[in-house]
Amino acid sequence: MSSIIFNVTDKNVKSEMVKVWEMTKKGLKSGEPVVVTLSRQKGSRLQENCYHAQINDFAKQVKPLGNKHTIAAWKEMLVFDFAREKLLMGEPLKEGNKLIPSLCGTAMISSRPATSDFDKDVRSQFIEYLFVKGTEYGVEFTDRTLSDYETYRESQK
Repeated sequence: MSSIIFNVTDKNVKSEMVKVWEMTKKGLKSGEPVVVTLSRQKGSRLQENCYHAQINDFAKQVKPLGNKHTIAAWKEMLVFDFAREKLLMGEPLKEGNKLIPSLCGTAMISSRPATSDFDKDVRSQFIEYLFVKGTEYGVEFTDRTLSDYETYRESQK
């Protein structure tokens, strides 16, 4: 069974809980137990949309040392650099950058924090960092990115 997320608010609690009940019953038909987990939302989908659009703009426009990188590579580089800058400012992330020895012991593997572990405040800081870093690299953020950012900012009021 796949993982399903329901975002429950005061406005939709009844309808969402009915969906949780229906999906639970459906899952139990297999004869296996179903695990229902409650948690607080770490950040918003609007924040994710915003920083993913920003990272996409980096990937399309910037070629450091003449090399074009994938969106995934840009996310790795930008999150790594964000964590490094936070550490230098005396505000380290809960899970910072790490170097881990490979299983064969012949190399070190870089591990960076996961954006899914960022809380709302850190995600906001990451978005602002991306705009600053984008300016440094001459990124012209697309209308989509700016629209996603505006939608996110409006939701904060």
